[in-house]
Amino acid sequence: MREVPVSVHRVLILGARRRNQGLGEFIAKYFHEQGAVICGIVGTSRDSVEGTCLYLKAQYGFSTRGFTDLAQAIEESKPTVVVIASPNQYHFEHLQVVAQYNLSCLCEKPLFWKDEEPFNPGEVETLVDRFCRNGKLLQLVTQWPCTLDDFYSVYPGANNEPLKRFSMLLAPVSTGKQMVVDAMPHVLSMVHVLTGIGSVKHVTQKIEAGERFKIIFDYLHAGGRLEVHVTLVRSPKSPRPAGYALNGNLVWRTIRMKDYQMFFSVNSGGRIRVSDPLKKLVGRFLVDLESGQPTDKERLIASMTDLNTIVENLKL
Repeated sequence: MREVPVSVHRVLILGARRRNQGLGEFIAKYFHEQGAVICGIVGTSRDSVEGTCLYLKAQYGFSTRGFTDLAQAIEESKPTVVVIASPNQYHFEHLQVVAQYNLSCLCEKPLFWKDEEPFNPGEVETLVDRFCRNGKLLQLVTQWPCTLDDFYSVYPGANNEPLKRFSMLLAPVSTGKQMVVDAMPHVLSMVHVLTGIGSVKHVTQKIEAGERFKIIFDYLHAGGRLEVHVTLVRSPKSPRPAGYALNGNLVWRTIRMKDYQMFFSVNSGGRIRVSDPLKKLVGRFLVDLESGQPTDKERLIASMTDLNTIVENLKL
């Protein structure tokens, strides 16, 4: 499989400036580094998009156009890919527009979230089907599975033993239910890669001191049962604590802020450099796009269904 796609894709980005924990800025950077043209960005106001265009030019060296309306941006900039890095409450309407224009999409997690409406699995399936029918690629920005190669380089034996327990610590900037909505898709993306698609059962929670709590659930899958332990702690400033363990084999992520180099610290006290998982994810998306990889409908639906099951069973 080639590492660099042949086609030059035109990428339109909603939410291209980092706000708190947004990744749009870095996604734009990595598409640009891999040869794509950032043909436009979409923001909330003319002032904000003009400022973001100037920032991206100064920071990463590429020029682009700014828009405040997604449909107009698509009509005028002619993208082949749309990146949705806007707040999740706007994802559904943005995805509808992208599907209407028959474009591929890389969407921040979760796929969408309607906090004031009951979960409708048929709505998820209908939306994903629009991309599938048109042969367009729809994927989520869930980059943690891209660290597993580095994890297994530290714990090579872990890849050969039955996985019984998965633990993860994440530190979103949000609070309450939104903290779970923001963080849990990362956990579920790891679970789905490690076990395949299954179902969430027996959700419990434990509130600890401060803005920190634990969520525990079983994930029943074709190979058996995985015990999942999630610790969420609010952390409004970077670098935020994060890490995970497979059967107790633990890695903690640390970040050297001057160049955003990531490391894994391990049980033995050692430390290894980690390839940037977001850069890997963007590269894999482009390779999948180039090779005609179909949208993984089952995983996208599972990511939403499992997230809803967890949220519904918590008292927040």
